[in-house]
Amino acid sequence: MRNLLSFVLGVISRLLYLLLRLILLLDRTICRVYDLPVWSRFAGVLRQAGRRRSVCALSVFGLLFLLPALLLTRPGTLLLADGQPLGVIEDSATLLNAVNAVESSASAVSGTDYYLPLRLQAKPVRTAAPLLTQEELERNLITASGELDTLAIISVDGKQTAIAADTDGAQAALDQIKAAYTTAADENVHFLQTVRVDKAVAPAALAETDSALYDTLSQYLDVTATRAVTYTEQIPFDTVTQENKNQDQTYRETVQQGCAGTAQVTAEIETVDGEERTRTILARTVLRQATDEIVEVGTRNVGIGTGEFAVPLTSYTFTSAFKYRWGRLHGGVDLAVDEGTPVYAADNGKVIVAEDSGNGYGSYIILDHRNGFKTLYGHNSQLLVSVGDVVSKGDKIALSGNTGNSTGPHLHFEVQVNDEKVDPQQYVSLE
Repeated sequence: MRNLLSFVLGVISRLLYLLLRLILLLDRTICRVYDLPVWSRFAGVLRQAGRRRSVCALSVFGLLFLLPALLLTRPGTLLLADGQPLGVIEDSATLLNAVNAVESSASAVSGTDYYLPLRLQAKPVRTAAPLLTQEELERNLITASGELDTLAIISVDGKQTAIAADTDGAQAALDQIKAAYTTAADENVHFLQTVRVDKAVAPAALAETDSALYDTLSQYLDVTATRAVTYTEQIPFDTVTQENKNQDQTYRETVQQGCAGTAQVTAEIETVDGEERTRTILARTVLRQATDEIVEVGTRNVGIGTGEFAVPLTSYTFTSAFKYRWGRLHGGVDLAVDEGTPVYAADNGKVIVAEDSGNGYGSYIILDHRNGFKTLYGHNSQLLVSVGDVVSKGDKIALSGNTGNSTGPHLHFEVQVNDEKVDPQQYVSLE
């Protein structure tokens, strides 16, 4: 049993010595790969010691330093940018994903293809330090580039519109635009468009100054503000007309003065860029009722027309219009009827002509409606009114006939405005 133990110890001693020789040959590689500076100092001691002492020292060192170092480290990839360390990552996939994320973001924001201006190198190592996550590596790449930063991208209705240096600057510009159309602290103010502020990696030079940011956003944003207001408004009075049949048409007298009332109104007002768009009444309280104005008017006809004409016949055939014929103007319309058909006043008026011309109009009447209008009724067989008579609209004034320059029983009807003949069909509907 003792011999077997001696044999085993001898084998172990021999193996440790061989391991010692191998490590001495590779000590530089060990120091570089495993990042164990303590080994460098210890390897020098081993070169100067004898075989037995070296084996013992190696055993002690391995138990105290090398074995724990190997157990506590992990493999990784040391990343260098232009020769400067960025950190240790798990593998090259982390690097590729980080570079792609940074370059894609910068390209999307700038609108052109962007590539990191860095010479990147990757070396395998073992390390006890925490490995960089992709997000941490992206931040290190942004810093190392010297030209990238995390900017605030402002989008209006889904379209990139402006770029701020940071979200605080973006929000300050948006608040400044709102403030330009805010008049009260209790206003509900928002943009008519949908506005988003997102962070994105992009060249820092793309960030706009505060004034440029305000000018750019002002072109694309409309500010809507809603506020509740309380105010007093007037209630207009109504004018009531009272007819007095004992007074002439020209009579008009105010017998009671009108007085406006007042009301307290609470309303919700919506403005867009400072201009009122809607006003919704929320509450209205009458403080004082309005008092009607009462006006008394005379209705006794004195020949003043209403301005609205009626056809002077109840039944007729429309035979000739207002037009030029036989080389001269036919200044009225001809309405064929049986002789003796009643002719009615087209509007209130005063008879200024009632005579037989012998030819031309034959027996005819002219009414002055005392409002710039006159009407003429020609070729009658009998006149039922005299000069100076005042007639009302619809009064029978003559019987139709075939007198004067006429080729058959009919009524010649004219309308004159300020003594100028006009087409009667502008004022009456003839069929």
